[in-house]
Amino acid sequence: MPLLQLTEQTVFDQADGAGILLDGAQGVYFELNPVATLMLDAALRYDTADEVVQHLRERIDAGDDTLREGIAALADQLAESHLAEPRSDPPAP
Repeated sequence: MPLLQLTEQTVFDQADGAGILLDGAQGVYFELNPVATLMLDAALRYDTADEVVQHLRERIDAGDDTLREGIAALADQLAESHLAEPRSDPPAP
C-alpha cells in the first residue's frame, strides 16, 4: 500500500510540473508547487517513507530530514483538506 492514498473522489493531475488535486464531490481545488508535486507523486507510488525519500533525493536538493518533514506536512495538509486518507503510519522524523 502506498505511503499516501488519495480519497476516492480526488483526482491528481500533473500539468507542466505543477500538480492539481480536484475533489469532485466537494468541489475542492488544490494546486501544488513543483516540489510538492514530486513529493505527492512519490508518496503515491512507494510504500515506505524511506523509499519516497530515496526517490526524491535524486530529484530535490534537500537533506533526508527535510524531505521527510515535507512529506509529512504535505500528507497532513491533504488529509485536513479531505483530499487524502489520514496517515496511519506517519513517516519517521
